[in-house]
Amino acid sequence: EKETLQAEKETLQAENEALRAAAEEAGGRRQRQRVGAAPHDAPPGAEAVMRMGAVAAAAALYYAFWQPTAEAVCMRLTDLCFEEGNRQPAADAGGLEAVVAAMRAHPQATGVQEYGCTALANMCCGDDAAGLARRQRAVQAGVVGAVATAMQAHPQSQLVQSFGQQAHDLLQRV
Repeated sequence: EKETLQAEKETLQAENEALRAAAEEAGGRRQRQRVGAAPHDAPPGAEAVMRMGAVAAAAALYYAFWQPTAEAVCMRLTDLCFEEGNRQPAADAGGLEAVVAAMRAHPQATGVQEYGCTALANMCCGDDAAGLARRQRAVQAGVVGAVATAMQAHPQSQLVQSFGQQAHDLLQRV
């Protein structure tokens, strides 16, 4: 049995050496394959944000630790969710929760609060069953608190006040 294990060990070592040699010939170390952004990646630039669809923008907010990126993505969601067809895909991708998280992460950033309130109000629009479901999800996501906090922290911002109030009014119909 010891001899069998020794032979198996030698076979595996030979295979390992062959793989290393092949990797060196192919250009060095094997590269790890990733899907999507990682928190240590550079944030997307303004052009990349403006090309994003509703789902990509909602997903990008989860990595928007940098305030200018959070603001740009909230602005993009505002524009996209003005159109009825983008509201549900954005919400399904976690857009409501992501906007709330961005607003909580950047409470003093007026732009994030303005575009966050506007994006939330736009996503919560709709009188159909899907609109009602989005509003219910918004309440569960903490939109009411995020909007109230933004309105208190930014009384000078007309956008925060008007769209915050609109989001608040929409959520009263849940």
